[in-house]
Amino acid sequence: MRKPVVLHPLLLAMFPVLFLFSRNMDQFHVSVILGPIAATTCLAVLLWAVLSYVLRDKEKAGFIVSLFLIPFFSYENLYDEIRDVVVGLGASRIGTRRGLLVAWAMLFALGTCYLIRTRRNLRNMTHLANLMSAFLVVMSLINIAAYSLGAGPAWQQSEATQDMEINPAYLDEPAVLPDIYYIILDGYGGADILEEVYEYDNTEFLDYLRDKGFYVASKSRSNYCQTLLSLASALNLTYLDGLANRLGTESGSRLPLVNMITSNWVFRFLEQHGYVIVTYSSGWSGTEIRNADIYMAPRWSLDEFQTQLIGMTPLPFVTRQLGVYDEYGLHRERILYAFDHLADMSELEAPAFVFAHIIAPHPPFVFGQHGEEIDPDYRFALLDGTHIIRRRRLTRDEYIQGYRQQLIFTGGKTKATIDGILARSARPPIIILQADHGPGSELDWEDPNNTYFKERLSILNAYYLPGNGATELYDTITPVNTFRVIFNHYFGTDYELLDDESYFSTISRPYAFTNVTDEMNDDVGMERPE
Repeated sequence: MRKPVVLHPLLLAMFPVLFLFSRNMDQFHVSVILGPIAATTCLAVLLWAVLSYVLRDKEKAGFIVSLFLIPFFSYENLYDEIRDVVVGLGASRIGTRRGLLVAWAMLFALGTCYLIRTRRNLRNMTHLANLMSAFLVVMSLINIAAYSLGAGPAWQQSEATQDMEINPAYLDEPAVLPDIYYIILDGYGGADILEEVYEYDNTEFLDYLRDKGFYVASKSRSNYCQTLLSLASALNLTYLDGLANRLGTESGSRLPLVNMITSNWVFRFLEQHGYVIVTYSSGWSGTEIRNADIYMAPRWSLDEFQTQLIGMTPLPFVTRQLGVYDEYGLHRERILYAFDHLADMSELEAPAFVFAHIIAPHPPFVFGQHGEEIDPDYRFALLDGTHIIRRRRLTRDEYIQGYRQQLIFTGGKTKATIDGILARSARPPIIILQADHGPGSELDWEDPNNTYFKERLSILNAYYLPGNGATELYDTITPVNTFRVIFNHYFGTDYELLDDESYFSTISRPYAFTNVTDEMNDDVGMERPE
């Protein structure tokens, strides 16, 4: 009887990529899986070819490769399941992970020895393994296809800004146009919340900004509670009701929001006025705008999807021990790179619009208040709220402590960055220092009743607007009006200011907006959840 084709190693190499994507289809474009699938299948083919040559048996070689792949991509999930038990017995984090790695290696070695020594006919087992692995792959593909068909229409730029026209600048010479720095400090809360929830007085930092000439909008709130929603709104000078109506409130797709950020109205407007668009790597797929005129990144690094995929394996632990690769180290490096190199853009001849989304003081908490390196004891992820304050992650007290420490560090680096920009700029720049939302120590992503809206929506919002540009600012301004004010003053437009409103929505239904503007009003106040 003819031997079966050995397919299961290749299919099992593809499955983790497809599975991870199927769990995160609302965040990534399907193109992100192409590189990882190519890498994992090539690895499987190489291992299978080498073992086939050594053992002179393709079926045994195939089972050895599959025996390696299954626990390899299940390592971190298995660690999560046993961690509480092992730590409860007094083992350290390193001991727990090392013990699991040793156990996995021993089981793999025993399985490999059995496969090499056995004289059992593996034909039927190969058929079964092919069928089971094919089933896993097909089910993932069906889920991906079903989601893609029901994802709804794509966003088009004209939908959000159809009532706007680009007007000629009233400034004749491009040389007099100011550089514009739009610096997003992710999760940086307003002073009231920092004092109330985090017992931190931010007066020193805010006084520094005022002394430098910034207008600090002391009662500012974000328009939305999620980064993609907030930045899509701010960069397109509009609320997202139209997009929500097109997609429906049950939609969970975030790709239209990513499109709104990467192809936004602010970029388009300024490009037509001769601006060079500069973006900095954030390490997060929603704001990795690589098609800008200048894309700044510390070095080649993995994208968010690749990081999550590798995070399923023992590789981060092993490479961290060897000093070769460290997810948290790369995250620190990316944050420091943005702070340290923002002022470099003042050297450009053409006016520049600089967009930097810096994921700090937002978790993960990787800096102490003096810049000490911290490696959290959990899988790397850019999570917040109940996605991180839960079993195997952080307690609420640990979140508050970590956030406060990273906030202090972020404030210090921000001051140094602003000093550098102002000192090196040949002409006074525009600097917008803004948070996309507040912190999330009392944020329940699926239950608004357990969420303190004021904490999540209170933000830092400060403007350095030379030439009396701050005359149209006010304490309660929200990000949706930021560029309406700036374009009106510096470019002669006549955009009407919108009502400053704040909306909450859950992570599973991002477009089901609840207007919580009244809860943000200091005169009304708001009770914190029990």
